[in-house]
Amino acid sequence: MKQPELGQKILELRQLKGVTQEELVEQCNISVRTIQRIEAGETMPRMYTIKTILSALDRDLDDLNQASLFETKVKEAMLFSIDEGKDVSFLFKQLHIGWIAGVLSMILFIFEAIEDTYYIMNKEYLYAKPLTITIGVASILVFSVFMRSFILLGNLFKNDVLKYVSILFIAINAVVCIYALIDLDFEYLPVEAYGIIFLICWGMMSLFFGIALLKLMGLGNLPKATGMLQIVIGAMMLTIFLGIVAGPASIIAQGFSVAVILKAIEVIKKQVNA
Repeated sequence: MKQPELGQKILELRQLKGVTQEELVEQCNISVRTIQRIEAGETMPRMYTIKTILSALDRDLDDLNQASLFETKVKEAMLFSIDEGKDVSFLFKQLHIGWIAGVLSMILFIFEAIEDTYYIMNKEYLYAKPLTITIGVASILVFSVFMRSFILLGNLFKNDVLKYVSILFIAINAVVCIYALIDLDFEYLPVEAYGIIFLICWGMMSLFFGIALLKLMGLGNLPKATGMLQIVIGAMMLTIFLGIVAGPASIIAQGFSVAVILKAIEVIKKQVNA
């Protein structure tokens, strides 16, 4: 573990133990100033000093790395950070999974759009509720896997905006859609109010996603065209009354986003084979 994470973790462990810096230094035989600098992330202590501090806190190196290990696993699962030891075939596999998930997501969106339209018109569901829930859960999962590919593209093409927007898009879509599955009959929130909230959330994220795609370099004009389309659709959703047009159009925009992933695969292959 490196600084400043190391200092933050030592500070956390000391506070959990309920000891002051002065009490800690008495047991470690080091100065208060040294502890302060370590916890502030200003200096990287030697391993002997780290072990001495942990021993005084009744901890060991496993305790020091526990939280960061979990964080690392989450980041690796979401492709937020990539192990440099991974073979290039790993990258291709993840991107292929991503575009396939994007296509499946488009298909599920169509089923959901039909269901939503039917519910608004008839105040009842076209499909049986268990099927509606199954489609909803599957839609959340495949959309998350699809957007996960853009986290990877953000890593590969040095686009931090794309990485953070993609993870935010996954989170907001999951929250909004999970609520709809919980309140299936809209007993707590009128369907009209939910529709407005959904359009605002998706509109904002489409705008941000479009801007992030405009910053995606190295893949020609396709990301820029896709980004502009996403921005237009996002703006339409934010007007609310154009949401009825923006909804179907967003499926088309997702098709363009799938094409961006396929373009990335093509470009990376050329670079590998060059």
